[in-house]
Amino acid sequence: MNDNSNGTMIIVPAFMHCKELKLNMTNWNLAINRLPEAKSVVPAMYSDLESDFQAAWRESKKNAIIIGDGIRKAKQNIAEIKSDIILDEIPEALKDLPKTANNADFRNAIMNRNQGYKDAVEHLGKLEAMLEHFESHMKTLENTSRFLKKQMDYIVRNGSSY
Repeated sequence: MNDNSNGTMIIVPAFMHCKELKLNMTNWNLAINRLPEAKSVVPAMYSDLESDFQAAWRESKKNAIIIGDGIRKAKQNIAEIKSDIILDEIPEALKDLPKTANNADFRNAIMNRNQGYKDAVEHLGKLEAMLEHFESHMKTLENTSRFLKKQMDYIVRNGSSY
């Protein structure tokens, strides 16, 4: 995973059938920089802050969808590699062994020795971790927006003079 020089995009390199993924982070970075302002929100800033947080949420949701599609393709890659191993490498490895050697542990051992399979599983793991990351982004933004709304309700009810 690469991050461009100014931190506004995450680039996930291509892998097998998965194209390179470019994930925009501009709105997220802006929202993160504005999080301290949420602690002392005033009515004059509320709509601007809420707008920035909503834009960041939409951006994170879009990135989560892109990553979700990458996960689907990564699982297809793993299935393809697995079928190649099962059809090509396992029969070759079993040729000189007794029939009792053909069990799940043996097949898993053959698969785990294949570098392409290990790389595909690692790629899937990275994508799944990124999906968790973007889902946590969205939860943070949802909680911040909820806090802003409660603060505005409090100000309106109590007539604070900002």
